[in-house]
Amino acid sequence: MEIPFSIDAGRVRLRHLRPTDLPIFAAYRADPAVCRFQGFDPFGLVEARDFIAQYAAAPIPAAPGEWVQIAIARSADDQLLGDCALHLQAHEPRIAEVGITLAPRWQGQGYASEALQALLKFCFEELALHRVVALVDPRNQPSVALMERVGMRREGHFRQNGWYKGEWCDEYQYALLAADWAAAG
Repeated sequence: MEIPFSIDAGRVRLRHLRPTDLPIFAAYRADPAVCRFQGFDPFGLVEARDFIAQYAAAPIPAAPGEWVQIAIARSADDQLLGDCALHLQAHEPRIAEVGITLAPRWQGQGYASEALQALLKFCFEELALHRVVALVDPRNQPSVALMERVGMRREGHFRQNGWYKGEWCDEYQYALLAADWAAAG
């Protein structure tokens, strides 16, 4: 029997998405402000339900080349706060990309920092990854600040690097090496 994925980290818990998360998940994933700088468009209820079903029992991490979404819940009561993504590169599975989405109600309170630090710890200390990267739209200043707050280094500014929501957008690439994680620990 497989043990359910769960990481407790201060005020947050990383765990699988659950069907009971649907109302909260669907609400923030339908919010155009939440989706503005993300690679996804606003979700409908059916799409949100199907998304949760897809990831509710998915292996964490997923197979190299595949993404997996992980719930960010409040430790005190297991309420969904948002979700984070983890993707091991297909051509080099010792390198991962991460992402994070938080419901507006929980933004600006340190939950994203705690969740991202827990995910980085999992990546470096449990999965023994070499490098973790994150792509951020430079206009998304709260995410830029988040990446820098958790110790990720901006390594590049890629001009008009992606076509998102009808326009060419710049991307910052942030990264953290296992050696830097260990040195900061």
